[in-house]
Amino acid sequence: MLSADEVVQFLEAVSSLKSRAALTTAYAAGLRASEVAGLRIEDIDSARGVIQVRHGKGAKDRNVMLSPQLLGILRTYWRLARPRLYLFPGRDEDHPIDQTVLHAACRSAVKAAGLTKRVTLHTLRHSFATHLLENGTDRRRRNDPTSARFRSSAAILADRLTG
Repeated sequence: MLSADEVVQFLEAVSSLKSRAALTTAYAAGLRASEVAGLRIEDIDSARGVIQVRHGKGAKDRNVMLSPQLLGILRTYWRLARPRLYLFPGRDEDHPIDQTVLHAACRSAVKAAGLTKRVTLHTLRHSFATHLLENGTDRRRRNDPTSARFRSSAAILADRLTG
C-alpha cells in the first residue's frame, strides 16, 4: 500500500509518456494490468465520465469512473501520442501494449523514485481503493461511477497527480 504522496512520487518517476499515462490510469481508475492494456479509445466515455472495461476479471464488462483530472491527462496523452485503436498500443498499433511492458515500467519507476516498498500494478489498485475509503467513499459504492462521493473522492486523488 502506498500513501498518496508515494503514488505521486512513483508516477512522477515513470519515464515514458505512454507508461506514465497507463500507470496513472491504473491508479486513478483502480484497474488491473490486463484491463489497462486492453483499453481502446472507444472505451473512454468523456460525456458520462466512465471508462468501459471489457473482459475484466471473470470475463465481465463493467464501467469505472473517469475523473475530470484523469480525462485531462488522457486527452493530453492522446494529443501527443495519437493512438488509433488501443489507448496504449504496443509496438504494432493494431495490438495493445503488452502487460510485461507495464510491469517493467512499474519496476523502473519504483527504482527511480527510490521507494523501498514492494510495488506492483496491483499495489496501485489497492492504494486507489484504500485512498477512496480514507476519503469517505462507502465500500459498497466505491465502484459506482454515478456516486457523487465516488467521483469527488477520485477527483481529489487525481488532482494530487496533476497538481
